[in-house]
Amino acid sequence: MGGIIIACLTALYVILFLFFIIGVIRTHRYRGPKATPSVTVVVPMRNEEEFAQRTLEALAEQDYIGEWEVICVDDRSTDSTKEILEKFAATHPKFRVLSLPQDLPVIASPKKRALESAFKIAKYEVLLTMDADCIPRKSWITAMAGRFNDGICIVQGPKQNNGSRTMPHLYQKLETLGYTAMEAAGFSWGHPIVASAACLAYKKDLFFAVGGFGDLVNLSSGDDDMLIHKMMKIPGTKVCYNLDKDAVIETAPVHTWKQLFNQRARWSSNGTNYESKAYILMLTLIYTYYIWMFISPWCVLFLDCPWQWCVFSIAPKILVDFVFLMIASWKLHAKRKMLAFLPTEIIQVPMIVFAVPAGITGMFRWK
Repeated sequence: MGGIIIACLTALYVILFLFFIIGVIRTHRYRGPKATPSVTVVVPMRNEEEFAQRTLEALAEQDYIGEWEVICVDDRSTDSTKEILEKFAATHPKFRVLSLPQDLPVIASPKKRALESAFKIAKYEVLLTMDADCIPRKSWITAMAGRFNDGICIVQGPKQNNGSRTMPHLYQKLETLGYTAMEAAGFSWGHPIVASAACLAYKKDLFFAVGGFGDLVNLSSGDDDMLIHKMMKIPGTKVCYNLDKDAVIETAPVHTWKQLFNQRARWSSNGTNYESKAYILMLTLIYTYYIWMFISPWCVLFLDCPWQWCVFSIAPKILVDFVFLMIASWKLHAKRKMLAFLPTEIIQVPMIVFAVPAGITGMFRWK
């Protein structure tokens, strides 16, 4: 009986990643005419004095020919972020600063509150979000806004980690490639599964048509995938994944394993809060599969468990992950990141096994 359960979990994982592999292969670069809708870029910031100036300078160099503005939200910073933003906006007319009061009540997701506060005063039809530690390319707005044609109302762009050759950075670079490819796959099928607010755009009317973040504001994350899941319920909502090289946005990695674990725990915190019960079930089964991969070598060594149960569950994961990431690295021009494949595979299993319960029980912290 145990062997049958393990075989079913392994088969589920392989089938899921076949879905991702085919989806990534289906994703193509757009070569048609580019749209020029009016765009509001929103950047939430809390204690971002390390990154604020360079992010602002990169945004100021955008070459977009349509109407655009940038709203930087100072979310109750206690460092010099607010002063940096206000000084920059004073000499750049396309930039506005929205400062949230320090006495706002504590909520689970202050980032969503910051975003929605900016969306309410946005002038233009397309909302384009990014994180404070991201560096957009000169034609980033041009590339992202250009896809809002043929009825498209949600555009997801790719992201990549910069950083050094330390193992925490190499791990994040390859893992981010994997998450980015999963985004591309879901969007290419027309059924987004995961999304990233670090490079995400949607029509302002669509955001308010679904009631904004609504009840999601009570959850610690979900300003991207959960929001997109809500939007997809509106009939006729068309999405696309943007493989344009200028749409790629660079984001800063965290530097230590402790910081990385905290971030992954935060990302996992809403795993049981998705509206779709089928989706929660799938996540639960995949997590169970990861638990088995973590404990199976010990079961073989100390509990006289059949070695086949271990080998024939772990080997398919390694194979399908390798194929998936190789195709992703080809599509996203990131083949060198595959050099970290084996150590990343080894580290990922315990990282997920321990980060998920830490996230669900709230054992993480926001900035």
